[in-house]
Amino acid sequence: MKWSNRKILRIACLTLLLVGGIALCAVRWQAWFGNPPEPSLTGDTIAYRFRTFADSATYAQRPQTPDYQILILGDVHNSLTRADYQKIAHEAGDLAAYAQLGDFVERCYLFYFQQLYRELQGTPFDSLPIINCPGNHEYRKGLRRTLPDLWYQNFPQPLNGPQDFLGSTYYIDFPNLRFIVLDTNGMQWLHEYMRTLTWLNGVMASAGDRFVVVMMHHPVYSCGAGRFNTTIYTTFAHALRRADLVFAGHDHNYARRLPFVNTNAATKFYLNKVNPHDTRIASGCRFYELLTIAGDTLTMQSRMLHDTLPSTLYDEVQIIRLPDGKQKTIDLYSDSTEVILLPERYAHRNDLKVRRFKNRRAARQD
Repeated sequence: MKWSNRKILRIACLTLLLVGGIALCAVRWQAWFGNPPEPSLTGDTIAYRFRTFADSATYAQRPQTPDYQILILGDVHNSLTRADYQKIAHEAGDLAAYAQLGDFVERCYLFYFQQLYRELQGTPFDSLPIINCPGNHEYRKGLRRTLPDLWYQNFPQPLNGPQDFLGSTYYIDFPNLRFIVLDTNGMQWLHEYMRTLTWLNGVMASAGDRFVVVMMHHPVYSCGAGRFNTTIYTTFAHALRRADLVFAGHDHNYARRLPFVNTNAATKFYLNKVNPHDTRIASGCRFYELLTIAGDTLTMQSRMLHDTLPSTLYDEVQIIRLPDGKQKTIDLYSDSTEVILLPERYAHRNDLKVRRFKNRRAARQD
């Protein structure tokens, strides 16, 4: 049987695709489907109860006047100590709640929650309501990612989200503020993205004259090298540009491109993309953000965490609602010196990503 050149080329292409698919699965299998074994518990299991706004008594205790503060914590990965929490609470002062952007624990195992409880107990965070979303480290990997019951048991949140995401996608109303939470890890099929987008457009439209702040784990504009999420960007970029602020984590860097703010509180750092479109960036540093609502003014302060010294103010933006319904944004830190460190884990590498980071850092600092 004589085969034509076209048939041979077709078979060669199919073989190449098959071999490439097998090789990709061999390399990425652990990243896609691997769940590490659960570590053994240390000592007695600690009884701890997070306060959330699903509780009617907690919901009733929300601020009644438009003058309050909310703390924003990025990825934590069990890396903050009790001293860190004490310092953050002392510096932040009187808080109405704190919000956490996902990956609070390294994995959604009782062992890591036990570690988290040990650090939180005895700090002012004990009595603070938490607003949070799950991160990718809190989901179980597999052909379909799943969020364990342990997460819902620890964080019972309001059930006002879209179908299939009750308790992980939701919103909370404060005076002059609607705080919206998106579970970006749970969306895995097109209809789930569309259902969440429809819900998001509805709750943003019904917010009235409140400020709209959105929190999600995966960023719309990634600031991590090689970490851009095309599906998240395509689905939510247009809708979220109408929000006042959008906080995200996942990339373990800091970048502000209003309304989008990417932040990180963990001791794990990746390479920053050093994107020229980002107004202000940082690399190799830890942060927390402080939202202050004072009447018609929303202020965001980003503070850099240090190991032993008090935190320092690194970024600040004010958003003011004017009497005519328009909005004025005041950028207070865009021209100040940026901290763009090469993370320790990349210090001895000289691959393309590291060289690109160094070149872009030098160009940005010139």
